[in-house]
Amino acid sequence: MAVPGPGRASSDGDAVLLKNKEAAGKRPAIKETLRSNIKNYIQQQIVEGVYRPGDRIVETRLARELNVSQAPVREAMLELSAIGLLEERPYSGTFVRNLSEKEIQDIFDIRAFLEEYAARRAARLASEEQFLQMERLLQEMEQNHDLGAFVRLDMKFHELIMDAAGSPSLKRAWQILRVAEWTYVSSMVTESSLEERINQHHTIMGYLTRRDEDGAGAYMLLHIKRFGDEVAQYFKRQRTDAAKEAAP
Repeated sequence: MAVPGPGRASSDGDAVLLKNKEAAGKRPAIKETLRSNIKNYIQQQIVEGVYRPGDRIVETRLARELNVSQAPVREAMLELSAIGLLEERPYSGTFVRNLSEKEIQDIFDIRAFLEEYAARRAARLASEEQFLQMERLLQEMEQNHDLGAFVRLDMKFHELIMDAAGSPSLKRAWQILRVAEWTYVSSMVTESSLEERINQHHTIMGYLTRRDEDGAGAYMLLHIKRFGDEVAQYFKRQRTDAAKEAAP
């Protein structure tokens, strides 16, 4: 058997090893996508009223329903428990939380204050290159009307503003709120069309590029709080409907 020389693409065995390395590199991304899809599915079932407040979500049953293993289902449920949509009860299982309007509004109020501050800083500190990145993202939003894609782009837009604010501590505080999950929920329950939401992002962009700190901060605050109010009212209706159905 010939021994490959230095720097030479070697035998079939080396090719297999290279292929395995490439596959291994893709596995985390595939795993992340699967977990994210399961998470979105559970959120959708909650928003649509398939899972009501107080309902138990059985991990094994959901895994069979989605034709996946239990591990990603468990991971998705833990992440939704971390933001308060689900709750783990010892020796009982995982249940849809009976969220109050106050809890939801608290989450969105904190996010609104953080993003108001970020927008003010970004209006002052953002580079022209960062503005170009935001503009490109808005163009992509206009061309893509899939809800899942919109949520991803929406999150990226707000993340770019956080980056432009130039405060790692501020961004860490923002990430703790698990903004991505709540963005998905708010996108499903809002009465605003995708076009209206894209226009709202253009308005934010206008304030930023004009370096209008007060305008950027004030509009961002209203932008986030509006979605918080919609989500809070939606879950209030869900609880009311569930109580009516449970009444004798």
